[in-house]
Amino acid sequence: MIHIRLFSFMGLAVLMFSCRTGKELALFQDLNTQEDSYKTQEVRAAAFDPLRLQTDDQLQIVISSISPEASQLFNLMGSAVVTGSNNLTQNMQSVYTVSPTGNITIPVVGEVSVTGLTTDEAKDEIKKSVSEYLKDAVISVSLINFRVTVMGEVLRPSTFQVAGEKINVLQAIGMAGDMTVFAKRTNIKVIRKAGDKVEVAHLNLNNSSAMQSPFYNLRQNDIVLVEPGRRKGLQAEGLNIIVPAVTSIISLVVVALTRIR
Repeated sequence: MIHIRLFSFMGLAVLMFSCRTGKELALFQDLNTQEDSYKTQEVRAAAFDPLRLQTDDQLQIVISSISPEASQLFNLMGSAVVTGSNNLTQNMQSVYTVSPTGNITIPVVGEVSVTGLTTDEAKDEIKKSVSEYLKDAVISVSLINFRVTVMGEVLRPSTFQVAGEKINVLQAIGMAGDMTVFAKRTNIKVIRKAGDKVEVAHLNLNNSSAMQSPFYNLRQNDIVLVEPGRRKGLQAEGLNIIVPAVTSIISLVVVALTRIR
């Protein structure tokens, strides 16, 4: 009877720990209700604010018109590159880097200030400057250095290139392979450079209110830091004690059962 009670106690302890761990892993726990599960739940989210250009941003800019020869004067061209199996060459558009003063330099036109503008607003500013020389110009502006970094308790921490100009915290964590079971989901840090300062926001992903934070939608060069929870610290400190202890208990039970038989 003793060994049966012992095994029952150990099984109950494991079960309680497993249930507690499962609850901690669930995101947006305020939405995990079982009542009326067939109904759609609405969550307020922060309004999306388009990215604003910063110094050191890299822009792909193409200026075109009905006159290719005239348009060519306004495009900054890179060196010729070999492409394809036929060894054909083509000119590759080089990128414009926003200077520390917030400007880019367009051939013929000169400097155009773009910091603080969205890519659409920058396109309008460039078109105004070019229109003095080139009629019916068509401008294309793309931000090509939109990167975010995900660090800490995720499967694949890294810096990721973002396609387009929109990504949120959950999508970034998904690109990093999701959080590990040891991640502290109640305190996800988003680190953002704002001018000469650094802002740090704390998001609790166990509650849907995190979606209302202006830091939920990420900006270029943001860092998402996923900290380890207390459980990982306890495991690191106590694993060498717990495992031998459990092994010893099991050994004693086996010896006792052998002698009873």
